[in-house]
Amino acid sequence: MFNFLDSKLLPKILLKPLATDSYEADNLISTDFSSKARGFIAYPSIKPPVELEFEFLCEVNIAYIVLNTSVGNHRCSGIELFAKNSTGEYCSIARAVYEAPIVIFCNKRDYSMSNPPPCRFSKSTTELNFLKGCAFKFFLNAAGLKIVIFRTQRSVPCLASVEVWGKPARSCSQKTVDTVQRLVIEKISAVEPVEAETVQFKIPGEFKDDLTYQLMTIPYTLPSGKTVDYTTLEKHVESEKSFGRKPGDPFTGIKFTETLKPVLNVALKSRIDMFLLRNSHATETFNLKRTLGLGNAPKRLKGPISSDERELNGASTEVDILIQKAKTDPNFTSFSSSNECTEKHCAFCKKTFQSLYELPCKHFYCRKCLLSICADCVCMECKIVFTKRDVNKIDL
Repeated sequence: MFNFLDSKLLPKILLKPLATDSYEADNLISTDFSSKARGFIAYPSIKPPVELEFEFLCEVNIAYIVLNTSVGNHRCSGIELFAKNSTGEYCSIARAVYEAPIVIFCNKRDYSMSNPPPCRFSKSTTELNFLKGCAFKFFLNAAGLKIVIFRTQRSVPCLASVEVWGKPARSCSQKTVDTVQRLVIEKISAVEPVEAETVQFKIPGEFKDDLTYQLMTIPYTLPSGKTVDYTTLEKHVESEKSFGRKPGDPFTGIKFTETLKPVLNVALKSRIDMFLLRNSHATETFNLKRTLGLGNAPKRLKGPISSDERELNGASTEVDILIQKAKTDPNFTSFSSSNECTEKHCAFCKKTFQSLYELPCKHFYCRKCLLSICADCVCMECKIVFTKRDVNKIDL
């Protein structure tokens, strides 16, 4: 006996009502476990009745149907089932108003109250009903199933899960029966390599820091060609500073300059983030560092950044702190900055005003010009990205 709404047997949904985001009707037959666990919840403005129609891989001799009608605080209390034959004709095979969250409709020729069908749900939360005997021609040769939710308990229509258990109908050929059995066996065997791969979880060597051999979150490529995490680079520069030395490559000792300095490896960072996302279910990744979210995002700097670095919305400019320190610390090499603007006039209209607005890049704008560039938040002079909260008003 098979569940013909299991994704292994390739069921289809022909009629799908408008649903709440992430709670679509497709979840009921999804191959993804997390999506299937969410179930279906209709859009809040939709009222009963709501119809869902499923199509089977072949004609089915239905033994019993299990419906979990409770999703969170939403619950249905009235359902009617229609079976469709090979000609497309529908017939009502069951209708019930119930109190329990789980309702089962079964063939009274095979089951009874004293001999209920097997079910993974507790008996205390299950209510048993029977398919209509007068409609046996339809549920013994069902090509599809329509579920009509006509009553709810002060909530929107919903379904947590649907199971249609039975066997291929007698009208099915032996080739069809063999195909059904083969699909179930192939899908089960296909899961085994995935489970084995999960057990042998391993972080690729290219994602590890060349100094600490730990997973990197913000990888920087050094002039020597080695790649290290930003935190490693920061610790190295602070250590050099404590000895009065200029910041340089920890592998070759070459000192950093404006043209010879660590560069954010954007492509590698994207691959690391994708690796963590795809393996977020693995327990080995639960304690790994991440840079996703505002709480862990690096600070935005007041300095020029490259186009590649700007793709990460300022996360890559952390390394420029190391070079900016050289402007104030006598133990470091002095660098000049051509992007600092000392003239107190608007950088766009070139007019002078009593009050100007200073961007993090040290360029000044009048109120009118500042409002015109706030849509993109990019300085018209040096093309540096800024945020509105970084703008300071200056009274001349």
